[in-house]
Amino acid sequence: MAAMGLEVIGALAAAGVALIGIPASILIGRWQMKAALRAAEATSRAGLAQAESAYRAALDAVGAQASAAHVQWRRGVQREAYASFLLAANRVQEQGERFATDNEHGLSEEGIRAGKAAVDDALATLKAAQTIIELEGPDEVAAPAAGMADAAQMMGHHLGRQATYERAWGKLSRLTDDQTSGVRVPAARLLEAFVGFRSRRPSGLDEPDGQAERACRDAWRELPPGSLDDDEFAALLEGWSSRPPTSSGSYLDAVNRFSEAEARFIRAAKIELHSRSAP
Repeated sequence: MAAMGLEVIGALAAAGVALIGIPASILIGRWQMKAALRAAEATSRAGLAQAESAYRAALDAVGAQASAAHVQWRRGVQREAYASFLLAANRVQEQGERFATDNEHGLSEEGIRAGKAAVDDALATLKAAQTIIELEGPDEVAAPAAGMADAAQMMGHHLGRQATYERAWGKLSRLTDDQTSGVRVPAARLLEAFVGFRSRRPSGLDEPDGQAERACRDAWRELPPGSLDDDEFAALLEGWSSRPPTSSGSYLDAVNRFSEAEARFIRAAKIELHSRSAP
């Protein structure tokens, strides 16, 4: 009986130990699982941090490349705008001088309209190019560009008047050389009146002698209708009273202002295009 009691007690003790071991195993398993989860979480956070760092580095590289590409693109736009403006500004003078020269040899009405249209187109192109310069900047470039445009417009104005003067002078010269009609005598009388107009101009005064001007107008009215229109006669009268439009102080001043502004524009454009800093 005693031995049997001991067996029962041993069995009960073993069962109790087993029952105690089960929660302990579960607890240890939970601890291990939590440790594994914490390790996994730490690894995940480290991986996310590394991925985020790599992502930011990639974004920075792309941003730097985009910024450099933008600066290069902007420089290209400015370079093209500056070059176009220079061409447009000089085109005004070129077209104006060509129109004046063509009128020396006489132009048809169609040729006159075409010449005027070419000068007007050059002025319109210049205005558009100047607007782009004002938008692109900087002010150090835009300021001399405005000076160039203003001077070029003044030059275009005087060259247009010079074209009228050349056309009128060519007509009068041909009229005085005409041996086959009765227009030669009144044409020669008008030329003589112009010479007297200049010689009788009071010394040191801007206004010519009124009597000499009336003599010119009287001689002009003796010409056959259509020989010299109002604008052509006015151009000759102005040219003979002082000097032709492109010999005037106003035109020569515009030419000087254009050259000085052009030099400043080119210098400022070079500084802007060759600067290393982004705009």
